[in-house]
Amino acid sequence: MFALLLTVPAVSMPATDSLKNLLRSGSLLPEQQFDVMMTISHKYFRVSLDSALKYGNDALAFAKKNNDLPDMAKAAKLVGTIYYLQNNYVKALDYFQQALKINKELNNVEMLPACYNNLGLVYNNLGYYEEALKNHLKQLSYNESLGNLHGVAISNRHIGNVYNSMGENRKALEYYRKAANISMQLGDTNAIGTSLINLGVANMSLKNYDTALDNFMKALEIKRRMNDTKNIATIYANLGVIYREMGNYELAQNYFHQGLELSETMNDKKGKVVSLINLGAVYLDLKAYEKSLEYLKKGLNLAREINMKKSVMEAYKILSNLYESQNQYKKALEYYKFQSELSDSLFNIEKSRQIKDLQIVYEVEKKDKEILEQSISIQQYQSRQMYYLLLLFLFLGITFIFYYRYRLKKRTNRELEIKIAEALKKQKEQQQIIVHQASLTSLGELAAGIAHEIKQPLQNILLTTESLDMENREEEPDRKYIGKSVKDIYEDIKRIKFIINEISNFSRGQQEEMCEPFNVNTRIKNAFSLARTKFSNRRIDVKFLLDDKIPDIKGNPYKFEQVMVNFFNNAKDAIEEKTGKTEEPFKKQMIVKSYSDGKNVIVEVSDNGIGVSEESKTNIFLPFFTTKTLGKGTGLGLSISLGIIKEMNGFIELESKPMEGTTMRVKIPIDNNKNM
Repeated sequence: MFALLLTVPAVSMPATDSLKNLLRSGSLLPEQQFDVMMTISHKYFRVSLDSALKYGNDALAFAKKNNDLPDMAKAAKLVGTIYYLQNNYVKALDYFQQALKINKELNNVEMLPACYNNLGLVYNNLGYYEEALKNHLKQLSYNESLGNLHGVAISNRHIGNVYNSMGENRKALEYYRKAANISMQLGDTNAIGTSLINLGVANMSLKNYDTALDNFMKALEIKRRMNDTKNIATIYANLGVIYREMGNYELAQNYFHQGLELSETMNDKKGKVVSLINLGAVYLDLKAYEKSLEYLKKGLNLAREINMKKSVMEAYKILSNLYESQNQYKKALEYYKFQSELSDSLFNIEKSRQIKDLQIVYEVEKKDKEILEQSISIQQYQSRQMYYLLLLFLFLGITFIFYYRYRLKKRTNRELEIKIAEALKKQKEQQQIIVHQASLTSLGELAAGIAHEIKQPLQNILLTTESLDMENREEEPDRKYIGKSVKDIYEDIKRIKFIINEISNFSRGQQEEMCEPFNVNTRIKNAFSLARTKFSNRRIDVKFLLDDKIPDIKGNPYKFEQVMVNFFNNAKDAIEEKTGKTEEPFKKQMIVKSYSDGKNVIVEVSDNGIGVSEESKTNIFLPFFTTKTLGKGTGLGLSISLGIIKEMNGFIELESKPMEGTTMRVKIPIDNNKNM
């Protein structure tokens, strides 16, 4: 449930044509001309967004011509909102950033929460969830400092929406509850209803069906009183999904039908597609095959018409199941192929969209940099003018000579400070590049294992396909065997997608600015899923002793995963090196522990490998120092790991004895977020 913080005037005003005539008459004062342009743009919002955009741009040009910064901020926000409604997130992002920059210059604190909110909405739609969270958290902070409880509720709801988009439903639930409590405190009935819908969706994702039903029923009562037809249709659809999951197909069917009726009343084609496909699925559950086929065909045709590709794919999947349940395996396989082809197409489209969106963000940031450089050039030009003026005054007397020397010395010191700051900034950027290269190196080292992980299911798919081909050549093919083989192929495809998602999350999260609470155990398991292929054929016994009761810590979860991957790789290499240097057999073992001592969250990775000598212990964390043989290590892993843990206000301990093993221990304070 996203909404831009834009207020459309609700006062009674002349008709749009009258306002246009008034604007052309030339009888208005400058401030009146701007207000009329903005009003006309608002009036076109529900009629023609293109016309609204024309008058919004006219208002912005008028404000720029008069160098009226407050009006420029208002108009930029309006134009950005129109582009957002047109799904043109490139330009929406540009204009929302212009509005933010101007309001910062004006120190217009009351408008800053709305600016950060709008930027957060755009980034969420673009799939840049870290940027979306960063902006909504700033929005929340400003609303709290202003004592704006209504704004605080909106901020919490939007933060919940971002976590919901990321699939982190428990975090989403936490923020939805905060929003609901504040709305109840304010007595905002409409906001309470919206928060209840959000809570219902989050609980449904977590399979808390009884709680989700209670949320939706209370929301339904509120939205009925307010005659909010669109949200009522949404609630009916969600109720149908819950009852279908609970096996109450009759009640699910009833709610899907009610949702369909409301969508038809509003001519909401997207809502109709959802209801039709859900009805097709529930009639399949009831084994009413003819009705199921009827609704699925209607939903499929409408989804194709309005280009709802994900709904088309869902319809293909259910149709495949329908024909399979009727032993029509040829048609079942045909729709399964349609689904697989469309799934691959959507995957490629999504990757292309991500690349395009990345380019969008780059271009916007580049434009902001050019504006900043232009501003600096203007300031430098103004500084030179002042310098020449001072030279002129030097000729007036000896007193001004001393003053000039004082000013010159002060300016020299300032330039020195700037150069030092630039040098420190450059050093920090170089450190960030090294960290990023190290994360890419980790991925490169894992590449062979990842290829093996993907190769195995691909081999299974190939063998299963050959078996299917041979079975189809038989006079009487075994239909049960064919159905089982199709399911096996589908499971292998899901496995490949899971592996690709794991790699994408690891590589995408290497951003220094990201800082959020995360569960240590979850990140340990994710890191091992990336490194596990290095252990699979080494006969290394890996044990996990993880305490489920340890609290969350704050930091970059993906960089923490990078630390764990470094530890796992070092442990494996140490064990393998010991194997090559000893003739006596020994049990290869790595133990991973997590626990808390009340003040810190502690993670230990222990191995019984070659160990570290006393001479090397003092240098082990230095950049480019390595105990591995030439070509097997860069010497950056532990240095970068130490830097990452220090960013979380933690530290790393090393315990090791030659030929007995090594323990790497990470300690991070539980309250580390207080200093970050």
